[in-house]
Amino acid sequence: MGKTEIADQLKKLIEDDTQKTIESHDQRLDIDSYTMMLAITFVKEELGIELDMDTLDFDAFTSLNTLAELILKQAETVSADAQP
Repeated sequence: MGKTEIADQLKKLIEDDTQKTIESHDQRLDIDSYTMMLAITFVKEELGIELDMDTLDFDAFTSLNTLAELILKQAETVSADAQP
């Protein structure tokens, strides 16, 4: 799954939760901590990627693109760590 697909899925999730329209993947997100946790749970349950809460940069929640990039980076890190 690529960055655009991840951003699209997160867009739907966040729009449904906040009842606000997100015009673009670069639009600044104005979400609360509940919505952040909802997104983190979605990423784990739907995408199978567990974000490391100890190193999670909450600044990544500024836009859909930055959040999708963080998710992809975390997925790559997990894949690299799993290699022998």
